[in-house]
Amino acid sequence: MRSDFRFFHQLRVRYSEVDAQGIVFNAHYLTYLDVAITEYFRYLGFDYKQLAQEGKMDMALVKTCLEFKGPAFFDEVLEIGVRVANIGNKSYTVDFEIYKKDSDVLVLKGQTVYVNYDPATRTAEPVPDFFRAAVEKFEGLTTR
Repeated sequence: MRSDFRFFHQLRVRYSEVDAQGIVFNAHYLTYLDVAITEYFRYLGFDYKQLAQEGKMDMALVKTCLEFKGPAFFDEVLEIGVRVANIGNKSYTVDFEIYKKDSDVLVLKGQTVYVNYDPATRTAEPVPDFFRAAVEKFEGLTTR
């Protein structure tokens, strides 16, 4: 439900993203979600690239679920809702919903699970407290 989300990122469907049926090709939705989570990080005041380079936080996508609800077409503007739904010890779950701009027409529901990890050792690491605190404040979550 649109009202479950406090953050939205707008994205216009590009011609190269539609298939022979004239609708967004399914694989592009993963790119849309990736763009939206990056913008969510930015909105919370985090530079994802800098966090990773400084070894403060990096994420590995370990699970994705997409549920198609309706087509999106070339040049339509979509609004991607992003919400961290849960933060565990070393992972966090993100919910996504994609709507047609300024409407309640739902195009896609998605959920991803990310594991925080150290790329040097390739081992899972606890989700940093600074990230947990920012998400709890923004989303109104209690994760501990």
